[in-house]
Amino acid sequence: MWEQETLLSKHKKGESMIKNKYSILSVDSNPDYLFFVPMTCAFWKEIGYQPYVILVDTGIDPALRELVFKATEEVGGHIEVLEHIEGYRTCNVAQISRLYAAASPYFKDDDYLLTDDMDKFVVDYMWFNQQSSNKDIHIYDPDELNYKRLKIGNIGMKASVWKEVIGIKDGSIRDNLVECFDKYLSKDSDWGTGWNLDEWILTSSVFKSKYYPEDCQNFTRGGNKWGVRNGRICRGAWDQTFDACMSTKIIDVHLHRDPYKGKVWNDTIAIMQRVFPQNQVEKFIEYKEKFVKIM
Repeated sequence: MWEQETLLSKHKKGESMIKNKYSILSVDSNPDYLFFVPMTCAFWKEIGYQPYVILVDTGIDPALRELVFKATEEVGGHIEVLEHIEGYRTCNVAQISRLYAAASPYFKDDDYLLTDDMDKFVVDYMWFNQQSSNKDIHIYDPDELNYKRLKIGNIGMKASVWKEVIGIKDGSIRDNLVECFDKYLSKDSDWGTGWNLDEWILTSSVFKSKYYPEDCQNFTRGGNKWGVRNGRICRGAWDQTFDACMSTKIIDVHLHRDPYKGKVWNDTIAIMQRVFPQNQVEKFIEYKEKFVKIM
């Protein structure tokens, strides 16, 4: 059993020497993911990352859009609107955009960018701040897929390294995406091809780079008897992992879709109460009520 650790201990144990850390997230108009934007950003902010969200905005209800933007701004997150690329699924545009975030003028070459999914809350400060500045690429949980494929959550590099590894060219995120789609994704591709493209590009690019494996740092995590990652409250085994992690240690939370009702929402509130003061939790509860009413 892991020793329980609170966020209050983070300053006593030191932190990564890497500075200017950003979490790179993306979302489209799907309410199952859009709902999480301000809350996910707040969790990242709490562990020392500046949240950066790429939003593929295709006709989001104006009231809902205003609510999400305002709540995200209040917790310190930044939303970058990306014009959709016609002919492709918005989810694919959002997914793959994370690989090209370093193209944005928002970042300097020395800024550190760590990718993740929108439907995850990050909780353990030490887990996400253990990177060595002597390594150029930091790969979290490579053992989940037996070191053969990298997952978008999480991998971190400085923006300059992202540009080199992925092959990001001068121009905007969207410019790079258009070129990527022209090369790798036809408009009639099946669902599976599009859904896995981001991790295929990421894996092949990192494995072929001059940095792999010597200049990469791996953080192995291991799995548990429920078939999910250690320290994760996971929607695939929610009740079991919730009970186990709440009594030991939470690294992150893979959230339910349609999380607004019943026990799942009550459990989500309990997780937030582990991290935030009650007045912030109350703001998230109010946000949820407004979101559901508009949706």
